[in-house]
Amino acid sequence: MNSSIKAMERYLGCLAVQAELHPIADAYAGRWTNALERGDPPPDVTELFEAAGAVNVPILSPVPIDAYLRQCARTGRTPDPTRIVLAIAHAYAEGDLLNLDKTCRCPARRPLFQPPRRAGAA
Repeated sequence: MNSSIKAMERYLGCLAVQAELHPIADAYAGRWTNALERGDPPPDVTELFEAAGAVNVPILSPVPIDAYLRQCARTGRTPDPTRIVLAIAHAYAEGDLLNLDKTCRCPARRPLFQPPRRAGAA
């Protein structure tokens, strides 16, 4: 019974984090698009981390999201907000479990919703 309760807490925790992060990721991707259109550099990744911290979303590891955003900057693409959310929400699981040839068993690995893809999205 205790393990079932703990599993449910983890599941709901991931969903709550996704719900908090989606508007943040959408706004960040919008600022990124605006910056590219103006010819400015993309917004700093620390803006994303600060916004997540403001709503009490922990950044378990900045490595997956930083690597993804650097790749988007190199290729001139706009980051996908859903990928931003999953990289932040499951950064530790990706870095720790995938190295052991396992996958994250969290059912929240599937996004809450799949918004329509924007032109130029990664």
